[in-house]
Amino acid sequence: MQTNVPAAMQQVPSRPHVELRPDGDGEQTVVLSFPYDRSLVDLVRTIPHRRFDWDTREWSAPASDWAAMKVTEALERYPDLMPSQAVAEWLASVKRRWIGSVATTRHDGRGWWVLSTLAGPVPEVLREGAVERDGKLLVPLTAAAAQALRGQRSARLDAAAERCAQIVERGGDPPPARLVWVRGMDGEELRLEVIWDPDIGLAFMQLPGAEGTRAVPLDPWLAESLDAFIARHDVAVTGEAVAVLARLLAEHRSAAETVRRSRATAAEPIESTAAVLGGEPAPFQWAAVRYALTARGTFLADEQGLGKTVEALTALEADGAFPAIVVCPASMKLGWERETRHWLPHRSVAVVQGRGTVPPRAEITIVNYEIVAAHVQALGRRRPRAIVIDESHYCKNPQAKRTHAVRRLAATVTPDGLRLALSGTPVLNHAEELVAQLRIIGRMDEFGSGASFSRQFRGRVSEERLHWHMRRACFVRRLKADVLPQLPAKRQVVIPVALTNEPEYRLAERDVIAWLRSQPLDLSTLNAKIAAALRAQRLAQLGTLQRLAARGKLAAALAWIDDFLASGEPLVVFARHVEVQTAVMARFPQALHLLGEDSLVRREAAIAAFQEPDGPQLIVCATRVAAQGITLTRASNVAFLELEWTPAMHDQAEDRCHRIGQHDAVTAWYLLAANTIDETMARLIQSKRATVAAVTDGRVLASDGMVESVVRELRDGRPFKHLRAVG
Repeated sequence: MQTNVPAAMQQVPSRPHVELRPDGDGEQTVVLSFPYDRSLVDLVRTIPHRRFDWDTREWSAPASDWAAMKVTEALERYPDLMPSQAVAEWLASVKRRWIGSVATTRHDGRGWWVLSTLAGPVPEVLREGAVERDGKLLVPLTAAAAQALRGQRSARLDAAAERCAQIVERGGDPPPARLVWVRGMDGEELRLEVIWDPDIGLAFMQLPGAEGTRAVPLDPWLAESLDAFIARHDVAVTGEAVAVLARLLAEHRSAAETVRRSRATAAEPIESTAAVLGGEPAPFQWAAVRYALTARGTFLADEQGLGKTVEALTALEADGAFPAIVVCPASMKLGWERETRHWLPHRSVAVVQGRGTVPPRAEITIVNYEIVAAHVQALGRRRPRAIVIDESHYCKNPQAKRTHAVRRLAATVTPDGLRLALSGTPVLNHAEELVAQLRIIGRMDEFGSGASFSRQFRGRVSEERLHWHMRRACFVRRLKADVLPQLPAKRQVVIPVALTNEPEYRLAERDVIAWLRSQPLDLSTLNAKIAAALRAQRLAQLGTLQRLAARGKLAAALAWIDDFLASGEPLVVFARHVEVQTAVMARFPQALHLLGEDSLVRREAAIAAFQEPDGPQLIVCATRVAAQGITLTRASNVAFLELEWTPAMHDQAEDRCHRIGQHDAVTAWYLLAANTIDETMARLIQSKRATVAAVTDGRVLASDGMVESVVRELRDGRPFKHLRAVG
């Protein structure tokens, strides 16, 4: 293509536009001088190693063959440019030489140099044994060809072609690729250098840890996959890479047994411990206990509902790690107390209340996060032999005051003590959230500093790498799917919570009991109309207690739902009173709902949306609206914030998840207000369930109605029997 040069250029014929001049070192340079033209300037900028002199207003570059190619192009496109005689002779000589680039490729099962010609004829010595493919010349990897390429001043060898030439010159047989050890900006790496098979380079970039590059960090996590890759592709391992790879493989094999135990779904019971427990842990729970006893500082991170509390208490007993301290959310203190009394009935347990009190002495002391700072010194002076941090993700922020307080408390545990962090979701957003938790359980040293932790576990597969390293050191996690044969198809778990309106509830309770005692117990002897009226009044009085209990446990229930949703699992929540349903929806506005005010069309749409694999995580249901006739099998967890008067209502509600299409064990979580009508009703519901089962099995058990049974217990002033919370 020809382009007219501006008139200003044509007015200066006395001096050539393109000249050859020696530079300060005596090397030849090509110099271009012309009035400004944007398109010509863009072309000159493609000349290798060009620069512009602002004083002389001239472009210059080393007079290489590659520069000659660009100068020739400029003269052809701009015919009014005048070259000097020396330039014309230089360009003519260049045209007689071969100019091209050299790469490598795989062909017919072996390696070749690939010649891409830009100008000039290919020397005959390079044609010996060569083959044509796709318009390019493939030259065999021989010493003669290497020598000939070295003699071509305009042969541009890429990195792989240069490596091939060096190996051949030393008398070697170039492998398709080689692995080398390097120290780069990000530390030590193992890097793949392609010699003659580019496909190996592409395949290497897909390896875990490579992240689209040809280098991987020195990490035993990827040692086996890297070793397999090397064997599969016949990659040569050279220099220090040999010893480095051997060390990584040894580390990987050494860690394999620990990683296996962190996934184990069964282990033999510890007989001396099993003999004193108040229950029988499942085989997978014994596996976690044995792992924790070896690791000492451990995350117990089983999926929600698999009994991390049982695992922690069993580990304490097996280790004899007393006195022990349990740190947990305030809403879970009662649950821990009851679980401890059930599983370790021979151990003393105390719950710390408030900031201004002296912590009571016991073998197991339970304290909530909010008041840990006030009791660190007193508890630390007791030289605890174990600490259990429940919902340890509460300590994810290293700057938070409660994190500092828990860390100081954990530092008082004896050096050989147990440090157990319990959380089904130790990481909620970023892997760095583990740093503070690792410090609390004394395992951060194995991962370096917080800054090095962040650098080490960044990138596309950092989560997978971190997961392996955690299991290698201090992490137990099993999913329900892993231990499904050991789980009942459906089970009920009680979560006792404290009231926030205790005085109000107790006052109302006393009034209701006094009123009940003023009425006849057996209404069957009364006139039918009078009996019906009294039954309605009884139900209203008991309903008042139910509403007060529901209101008092609402804050704890909302906090529990929030913690559960952090696991990422779908959840179905049932509530009886509109006040409770409204509060849940206000706290979780993105939740779906099946409520009395919803039309049939909206209910069907909510069900369909919840059943979608990527549908909303939470659905809030009115018990009497959604307990029958629908399917919510995407969830295997269902929570009850309030109780109904019949066990059948709860069974039917549970079975919205536990039905055909459900592939997991279903857990029904019952959030009960401690020492209230909730407990009385829950125990009686279980009794009624036994009655139903007895009828089904052909047995007969004596039974009263639910309302009458609750009335009798309240009138008689029977103490609450403290329902056992199941792990």
